[in-house]
Amino acid sequence: MNEETERCLIARFRTGDTGAYGELFDEHHRRILHWALQIVRNEEAALDVAQEVFLRAFEELPYWRAEARISSWLHRTALNVCFEFLRADERQRRYGEQPADSCAAASPESLVLQKEILSAIDNAVRSLPPRQRAVFALKQYEDLGFSEIAPLLDITANGAKASYYRAILALRERLHRFAP
Repeated sequence: MNEETERCLIARFRTGDTGAYGELFDEHHRRILHWALQIVRNEEAALDVAQEVFLRAFEELPYWRAEARISSWLHRTALNVCFEFLRADERQRRYGEQPADSCAAASPESLVLQKEILSAIDNAVRSLPPRQRAVFALKQYEDLGFSEIAPLLDITANGAKASYYRAILALRERLHRFAP
C-alpha cells in the first residue's frame, strides 16, 4: 500500500468510514503480528501485542498528523508494546511466576532433539536485552537494513549494527553446544 492510499484511508476513517480502518488493519495486521512474534517469541503474547497496536491506532487515527507513514507508526508502536510486554514478563519471572509455555507432548527422538534445539534458540533470543532482540528480529526476520532499523528504534545505523553484532555474539555463545 502506498503512502497516498494510506492517507486517503485515514481521511475516510476520520469522516466516520470504519471500513477504511478495516482496510488499514487488513493491510498491516499480518506483518505486525509476525514482527511481534519474532520479538516476544510467544504466539499468544504476539496476538495480544498486535491487538494492542491496532487498538491504539484506532484511538489515535482521528488525531493523526501524518508526519510519517502509518506503517512506520504501527511498527514503532508495535516495538513499544513488545518492550512493555518484555518488561512485564521479566518482572513476572523475577517474582517467581513462570509464563505459560505452548510446547507439545513427547514425540520420537528426532522431534525431541529438534524441539530441544528450537527451545534453546528461543531461550537464547529471549535472553537478549530488548534492543538487541528488536534489532536481531528486524534484521533476521523482517530483512530490514540497518538504515531502516535505526529510525524505528531511535538509534543510529551504527548503533543498530553494534546491537546486531552483540546479539550475534551472545547467541553464538549461548548456542555453541549445538554447533561447536
